[in-house]
Amino acid sequence: MRKIIRKIGTGVGIALLVMLIAAVVIAAFFQDAVGKKLIAELNKQLTTELTVDGFELSLLRGFPNATVSFHDVLVKGRFGEGLLEAKEVAFRFRLLSLFGSQIKIHSVVVSDGALNVHLDNRGRANYDIFKTQAENGGQFNISLKKARLENIELAFRDDQLRQEMLMQVEEADFSGRLSSKKYDLKSKARLVSNFIDSDGVRYFAGKTWGYDANISVDVEKGEYDFNKVKVLIEDNLFNLAGKINKKNGYTDIDLLATADDADIASVIALLPKEQLELLGGFSSEGTFHFSMDIIGRLSSTQSPAMEATLSLQNGRLTHPLLKGPLKDVSFDAVFTNGEGHSLATSSFEIKKFKGYLHRELLTLHLKIEDFDDPFIDFQMDGALPVEYVYGFFGHPGITGGDGEIEINNLDVAGLYRDMLSVRHVPNVEMKGALEFDDAAIEIIGENIILDRGKLIFDNNELSLQDLRIEGAGSDIVLHATASNLLPVLFADSLNSNNARLLFSGRMNASKLDLSKWRKVADVPMKENAVGHSVYDSLKTEKYAHRARLTDLIQGSFKVNVDRFTYNIIEGKNFMGNLSIENSQAHINGAAEAMDGQFTLGGVAYFTKEPYVKMKLSGDGIDVRKFFYQTENLGQNVVRHENLEGTMNINMLVEAYWDSTGQFLYDKLHAWSGFGIKKGELKNLDILETFSSYVKVRDLRHIRFEDMQNWVEIKNSKFYLPVMFLQNNAMNMLVSGEQTFEGKIDYGIKINAGQVLVNKLKSGSNQKPIKAKKDGFFNLYYNVYGTLDDYKYETNRRKVKDMFRRSEKQKQQIRAVLIKEFGAPLHMLRHPALWPDDNDEVAGWDDDDVEYIEGF
Repeated sequence: MRKIIRKIGTGVGIALLVMLIAAVVIAAFFQDAVGKKLIAELNKQLTTELTVDGFELSLLRGFPNATVSFHDVLVKGRFGEGLLEAKEVAFRFRLLSLFGSQIKIHSVVVSDGALNVHLDNRGRANYDIFKTQAENGGQFNISLKKARLENIELAFRDDQLRQEMLMQVEEADFSGRLSSKKYDLKSKARLVSNFIDSDGVRYFAGKTWGYDANISVDVEKGEYDFNKVKVLIEDNLFNLAGKINKKNGYTDIDLLATADDADIASVIALLPKEQLELLGGFSSEGTFHFSMDIIGRLSSTQSPAMEATLSLQNGRLTHPLLKGPLKDVSFDAVFTNGEGHSLATSSFEIKKFKGYLHRELLTLHLKIEDFDDPFIDFQMDGALPVEYVYGFFGHPGITGGDGEIEINNLDVAGLYRDMLSVRHVPNVEMKGALEFDDAAIEIIGENIILDRGKLIFDNNELSLQDLRIEGAGSDIVLHATASNLLPVLFADSLNSNNARLLFSGRMNASKLDLSKWRKVADVPMKENAVGHSVYDSLKTEKYAHRARLTDLIQGSFKVNVDRFTYNIIEGKNFMGNLSIENSQAHINGAAEAMDGQFTLGGVAYFTKEPYVKMKLSGDGIDVRKFFYQTENLGQNVVRHENLEGTMNINMLVEAYWDSTGQFLYDKLHAWSGFGIKKGELKNLDILETFSSYVKVRDLRHIRFEDMQNWVEIKNSKFYLPVMFLQNNAMNMLVSGEQTFEGKIDYGIKINAGQVLVNKLKSGSNQKPIKAKKDGFFNLYYNVYGTLDDYKYETNRRKVKDMFRRSEKQKQQIRAVLIKEFGAPLHMLRHPALWPDDNDEVAGWDDDDVEYIEGF
């Protein structure tokens, strides 16, 4: 028995080996002939051309069938455009037909490519490329029973019906007697929709879907009976039944789609892109029903009747931005395209909507008629708990909420085109009110409370009454009136209707922390969380949004603030005006700060790359407090600890940012004139070192009666034109420049004759030396290097040249300030500079000693 089994096994093995060898040999001998024959026979049946880059024959891949695989296939369509491109097209046929007069193909697999289907304005299809049986006369027989698509991009365009579609076919199978005139088609597919456009409206963008279909097909009659079709959209199942009859120039449709075990998300997914952006994300639980009938003729001039109903009873609505579900939801919704089967006769209505959000009742009704020229009728009443809805406010920094926004009988009715138009919006009826009941949000670590207040709608006019805002170190009360709210809310990204929210109002604040409000207004983002390019993109989008927002509003606020702070700057009794127009914010006002009086005026330009122009005047300012509260103007050479005195100042600033909000230091330009009375300059490191160098100890604590100068900042440099400093140690001139990186180059001229006379007196009385031209000689020193490593040297020629150049710059600065502030500038008196009459002292030149012995 064992011998018999062994012999049988050996025989089978030998047979298989022979078959394997035979398959390899046949493939090797017949591959080239079969491939060329297939290409030739296929081209005989086409009115266009099929081209391939290569092919191979396999008798093992689909054994017992043979497989011919074409690589890099291109088939042209009827109009000369590409119909099919594929990395591989594999045909399977009976092995023995290789030795017959005809090759009979019964399946095909198309993978990794694109299929482009196009119907022109006359209804002609680009895939109509097959010759009639009488025309082709070939030895090629296609008797398809199976077809498969794998990883194919499907593009479809119908010029007559103005329809376009782009989809990714992950996989699709078709089975049946596909070459017959009449057959039952079974098909399954998994697809991803890029978009479906119909008559200019986009649907189904970015949706995953699929189907399992059994359809009876009659090719000659153009009939397709949907016996059993299930469509899966985003995990929601729809049943489709009915018939389609396709004739030359039109299609008769009788279809019914139903869903009883789905949720509202599946229906929302069918909406056009614009509505989907508003409603996308909602899903439901509860007793849900959806049905849609499509009955009638579809052609370039006709549309079928369409009616859809949607209902939810005792359900829940959820959304990723809602903290909790809307409970006990019930509503009915109906869509119909009306008697005219057109957009003009179409209507959509949501009736009897009610639900509870955190035990607060919310009701609404919506009806839209005439989709060509929509008339909208909307009512809403109830309360919105801020804790549950703050996610819809669109600010990533908002992390919590409390209190309620009460909606009192809000009613809006009118044509949509009137809602878009500033001219026609008065035709729209709008009534109702929003009332704030301790409504609060947690934003960037600050708790902002709308303690009280009401927003009242009266057609195109609205009024904000007694809105009190507490939080972020502030206590603010707002009163305002405005118009054109609806055109602004519905404005497109280009504001093509030139909508403006016109407003006027007043703001009273007992306290205001500007630094905290600046933080609140910003959008928190961490670069390391999203990457550099995304981070810049988000910041650019944020500033573009800010520019668009300021372009949509126009008006002014009168502002009164009792006390205000910005970082460590403190002030009080600000009175001024803030106005916004054409993406520009203008501010003018006066306040008390730093023991003096300030007036300011400026403009912020909210463009793609924002910039600010600001002018500031101050009188009687405590210079020590000025430097302390401005954080020493961002430098560490002269700090608040080194200064005493009373200052007057005029300043003009131009500051710029790029599109990501990055401050552009190289474009900062500032001009300033200042005067200091009864001043002191003490314990200044650079002067202490210099006092040791020139042997003048009084430089460690300089007192001066008054000092005046002009300063300019540009090209990332701080410029100090020649300045006369009359003080107790010595009278001197100082000029120079300093970069933002800390490189310095200063020139100093000392009246050494006055120093010598003063030193011969017994002790120092710490009083400033009189300004006079007499002196034995003048000394010139150049201080250069960096703030951490600077050097001194005598250099009369360089210092005098610095003084000459800086005089011209000083006049330019004064001219700019006079143009902005007017003349005179109310600076302090300028002591007469002593001339250089005695510069040329016998025996003195640039090679002399750098200091006088004994000082």
